[in-house]
Amino acid sequence: MNIVRTYTRRQVSTATAAPVRPRPACADEDPDLFFPTGNDPAALEQFAEAKAVCARCPLTARCLQTALDRNEAGVWGGTDEQTRRLIKIRTFHGAAA
Repeated sequence: MNIVRTYTRRQVSTATAAPVRPRPACADEDPDLFFPTGNDPAALEQFAEAKAVCARCPLTARCLQTALDRNEAGVWGGTDEQTRRLIKIRTFHGAAA
């Protein structure tokens, strides 16, 4: 007598799959774009390019909050370090009032 085993594949329901997470717009960009150095015209243009990438990103608010929490350098959430410093000062003074 021969025993034949058969296997059936289970179909995975897409309804139970994990939700799709939004992808950051910066994922396909050169990371150096977000860390310009200096205040010369080339650096200011780089800041503008980095902020333009952030402007089309679905995760800008989350990214900005991360930068504020971690005191990150460079462009995060469409803001540079100076702008984030001002946000922190205004938030501190607003909370202290």
